[in-house]
Amino acid sequence: MPGILEKGAAAVESLLAHVGRYLIGRDMASYCELVTALPLSDDDLRRMPGLQDPYVLVTDANALVTVFDLQGSYQLTSAQDFAAIVDNLRVKMNGYMARPGHSLSIGFERDPERAHDELMRLAEPLIKTARRIGLHSEDIILDRVRRNAPLVAYEQNLMVLYTHMNVMSDDEAKRELKERVERALQHQLPYLDFGQNPAAVLLAMKYRHDTMVARVKQDFEQCGQAGTAGIMLKPIGAHEAIKRLRIMVNRERTSQKFRPVLPGDRFFPHGREDARDFSDLSAPLIGYQISTTSVDIEGELIRSEDLWHANLSLELGPQEPQPFGELFRNVDRRMPWRMRLDLCPGGLNEMRGRQMMLAFAGMFPSNKMIKQSFQDLLERSRHDAILSMKVTASTWGHSEHEAKQRAASLEKALQAWGTCQVTDVHGDPMAAWASTIPAFTTRNIANRWVPPLDDALLMAPLQRPATPWSENGTVVMRTPDGKIFPIQPGSRLQDTWIELGAAPPGSGKTTLMNSINNALLHNPGSARLPLMTMVEVKPGSAGLIQLIQDSLPQHRRHEAIYLRLRNDPEYAVNIWDTQLGARRPTAREFDFQTDFMTALCSDAKSRSAPGDCARVNEMLLNVVYGELAQVKANTYEMGVERVVDEALSSSGLRASHDAEDWWLHATWYEVTDMLFAHGLHREAALAQRHASPVLTDFIAALQHESVVGLYGTAMVGQERLLDYMARCFHSASSSYRLFAGRTRFEISSETRVVGMDLNEVIGGKSDEGMLRTGIMYMFARYLAARNYFLREDLLLPIVPPLYREYHRQRVADIRDEKKHISYDEFHNTGGLAAFTSTIIKDGREGREWGIRIAAFSQFLADFPDDLLGAATCVYVMRGGSPGDERVLREKFDVSEEAIRRLQRDAVGPNAEEGGNFLALFKTKRGFVVQMLTNTVGAVEAWAFSTTSEDVSLRTRLYEALGTYAARKLLAHHFPLGTATETIERMRADAPEGAQGSVVAQLASRLLHEHASQQRNQQGGLQ
Repeated sequence: MPGILEKGAAAVESLLAHVGRYLIGRDMASYCELVTALPLSDDDLRRMPGLQDPYVLVTDANALVTVFDLQGSYQLTSAQDFAAIVDNLRVKMNGYMARPGHSLSIGFERDPERAHDELMRLAEPLIKTARRIGLHSEDIILDRVRRNAPLVAYEQNLMVLYTHMNVMSDDEAKRELKERVERALQHQLPYLDFGQNPAAVLLAMKYRHDTMVARVKQDFEQCGQAGTAGIMLKPIGAHEAIKRLRIMVNRERTSQKFRPVLPGDRFFPHGREDARDFSDLSAPLIGYQISTTSVDIEGELIRSEDLWHANLSLELGPQEPQPFGELFRNVDRRMPWRMRLDLCPGGLNEMRGRQMMLAFAGMFPSNKMIKQSFQDLLERSRHDAILSMKVTASTWGHSEHEAKQRAASLEKALQAWGTCQVTDVHGDPMAAWASTIPAFTTRNIANRWVPPLDDALLMAPLQRPATPWSENGTVVMRTPDGKIFPIQPGSRLQDTWIELGAAPPGSGKTTLMNSINNALLHNPGSARLPLMTMVEVKPGSAGLIQLIQDSLPQHRRHEAIYLRLRNDPEYAVNIWDTQLGARRPTAREFDFQTDFMTALCSDAKSRSAPGDCARVNEMLLNVVYGELAQVKANTYEMGVERVVDEALSSSGLRASHDAEDWWLHATWYEVTDMLFAHGLHREAALAQRHASPVLTDFIAALQHESVVGLYGTAMVGQERLLDYMARCFHSASSSYRLFAGRTRFEISSETRVVGMDLNEVIGGKSDEGMLRTGIMYMFARYLAARNYFLREDLLLPIVPPLYREYHRQRVADIRDEKKHISYDEFHNTGGLAAFTSTIIKDGREGREWGIRIAAFSQFLADFPDDLLGAATCVYVMRGGSPGDERVLREKFDVSEEAIRRLQRDAVGPNAEEGGNFLALFKTKRGFVVQMLTNTVGAVEAWAFSTTSEDVSLRTRLYEALGTYAARKLLAHHFPLGTATETIERMRADAPEGAQGSVVAQLASRLLHEHASQQRNQQGGLQ
């Protein structure tokens, strides 16, 4: 009897709990249909070995759910282009959207108030890197966040794919449910009323769901014209999906680091024990993890913590369906809002009752148009899927008045979207709010309407600009309409890393290059500054170098240097030096030396060398290195290298060989080996400089019998090839003191970032001048980036065993690091074939070496076709160039809409919003073409500015206050990053007889105000 009474009491208690949860005052968690996630199976891991997170959620109705990040379109598309994409999607989706079993829900959200949080999420890894490598640059990163936050909005677009139980036949569904009950009884599964129970999943649906996930992803990705990439779609893990839903429900109390508990996660028992219910031993239902705070109904509004939510739904669909972009443009940019579109198959089946009534009432004239509409849909359903579609929307504010005001604004925008009818009156405001949250529930309080599939897709948010680096890009750009658009130079999503930029003067090129390089300095995971070389013909990177130096401790400032090269022996570097201990160059060094010597033989007009020159140079290198390493090695001489002489004496090495005859015949290689074996590595490196060949050795080798025997009769016009090459080498030896002799200059091994100004060593605009410039670019590349191309399998075989451990450590030191080489003003090289060949080799093999190559010029036509074909990132900074447009059409096949946007939007930077540019990215996911905006913070802008007035003002303040304090002062007084407007106004207002330049007067005034402020602060402290 007691047992019967206990069971009866438990049953009554369960009934009352059910009534309380579902009939009386339902809380928000009870509206959530998600209950658990399906753990990864062995089959999942076999199909996708890199998968780490469950991707299938389960509802209380046994439906399986996968959430996609719907980024949007890969490329800028016109209305006609987008119509073609929609039509391709219609053809692909008709099959599964015409029959029951699967449905889609799309939720678009835009929130300007969350922009700062999203920017900080992207900035956090950069800040951590700055702290890790000892770079005091947090203020620069945060300054960029502050500058961009008012101009952008947090934006997310989720597409939810459901597989429902009706994907199975009735008999199959009954059989699966029966087998599940039998399995539960067989294994004595505990009762879990409030806990997750993955064993309750109907696994028979999993295969169908996985098939549909793959198909939907493929259909969207390949819906572009001619099968190209169309809509970027990526499944997101269950943990991330639930976190995003929780933020929608409770954004005030949800951290970006929130992680729900799902099957397979570490979990501690919780709650009180119950003899019947074992929920305390399982993770809470997903609904209870999403909805953790109470929400209140205030009329038709929902109040959660500090926010008031107003909800709308479409009573009648548009009379003329319009693209989502029309709605997006009509909604106030400052207003947060969310929209959900539910797309289910079988729209006409849902309306059969109405059809029947209309059939009876069709005799009345007032119903004829409605009846005709049904007949038109029936006819169209023969070849197109007719959907059941519901649309809800929501906005929110910090007060009841603000929420209502925003709701009115959103309602007007929705009404104008093809003439829709909208309501904000719902029987259950809580259900209305839940209906706006994608994946939260399948129930939707909006009226149903039955559009054809293509009309529904036209209205979906598929045309937003897509970035493949939304989760972790380090360079934060934005679109002109305010979407945050991170990019990642040197990304694993690209096969090679060759970046090209076209930028006439004044188009924002220097700022963009420095913005990218500054982000690369803070690449997440780095333990020290990256290896970076910037070659230019004006001090574009000088500001970045100073920024780095100011951000480093005093004892580390040598890690970033800026060099202004001069054609002087003081800067001499021998191109033909070998690695320490090596008797010949590595294969990569051999290729570069061949290209360099071929460049010396190039004709100034054609920018290329005669065809046999490269082959002769390869032969010369083999001859010279072969002889110097053996029969004709350079003999050691005292007095040539004082540091080496002193090291030999002080170490006792000279005394170890008493015979004077031995020292008379000792070679520099032998001296190098002796010093290295004694642990004198620095002195050994100095000795090896004299063992390596120099340019004059190759001139002499032109007369070597093997060279003459093979190429002695070759001609260049009326001149023998070998005589032509000897003349070129002699000319280079007398003209280029930088590399005509032994090495005297070297960059410290501790230096990581190098800016190199070639302005004093390049040539003019003549053919000869451009040839000289190209050669100097190659020299600069060698000087700063020679050791970027080291690898054990190439280096160790060519060095004696004595040096191998030393070089193993060197190679390991740089092997896993990203290296960056950028070239500015590329057009000055005149398309020198040897230099282009070097860049293409560096770029195509760059991923193998971990090297990213970037080159900027004034126009795309300045780059050779081979280089354009190899490029994986292209930036066009200004529109209006017919040459650039031709290259974009012919080489990159961009759309006419992209050309139009380039002409319209890329007109040069402005201080208020930054500079627009067209960006092209070749990625493994597809070809991305978008219009982007680079907006820098005030500190960055002042550091990177190349405007003459700003540079002059900055220089004066640098000299007076130091770089860090000067930039801070300039950023405070001129937060837009320029003083040109103030300077122009001062010039216009200058009285007659004014003394000194306007820039000098402004600098003096700023210094005076700064000094006064400092005195006041000191007085206040006293």
